[in-house]
Amino acid sequence: MNQELRVRLEQAHRILHMEGLAEDASRGHITARSEDGRIYVKPWGVGFEDVRARDFQGVDPDGNLIEGKGRVHSELVLHLEIYRKRKDVSSIAHVHPYYSILLSSVFKGKIHILSHHATQFVGKIPFYTPTELIHSKKQALNLARTLEERSLVLMKNHGITAVGRTVEETTIRAFQFEQAAKDHLLASTFGKPSGMPLAVAKKMGAHSYTPSQVQMLWDYYWKKFTRKKG
Repeated sequence: MNQELRVRLEQAHRILHMEGLAEDASRGHITARSEDGRIYVKPWGVGFEDVRARDFQGVDPDGNLIEGKGRVHSELVLHLEIYRKRKDVSSIAHVHPYYSILLSSVFKGKIHILSHHATQFVGKIPFYTPTELIHSKKQALNLARTLEERSLVLMKNHGITAVGRTVEETTIRAFQFEQAAKDHLLASTFGKPSGMPLAVAKKMGAHSYTPSQVQMLWDYYWKKFTRKKG
């Protein structure tokens, strides 16, 4: 079971790198929590494009390294506190996408719902305003409290943290938000964007992000990666 989870994590890193959400080796990470409570994370300094299933470190809920080797990410605490608070979450992605960071510098609480990418982010989006890197338990707790029961938190001048019930859901959610941020920013340069009616956006979001839809998107992006690799 855990080996299958490691493989999906490897695929998630490849997809996020392919879609431009991983800017270099040392920044960003996506984790997964196994059924036995073990949390898997890539070692510090290993790139999204390089990490292999065998490389992932396994830590306990307190962050103690119990599987694998190498230096553990200093921001692992971010993941640990969200997992501790959210029993429904099995995967977390913390990345620094270009458009999401730009959006965070001018953010007013909501984004314009301009396409299906944004329909799962209707309403107020949690916004974490401290700009320091998260290295302490106190900081991680504040982030987890800002996220509350939502699926994503935007972090001022920093990036995003997305959560999901599966690695696939978390991965898709992260780059769908990046595309929604891009749509919002680019459309705003031409005037005041005209978004979807709220009822339409909610209906589309409920239809577009079912488990089967998420799996369909995941399969598409993995095939896209394998085509590029070939």
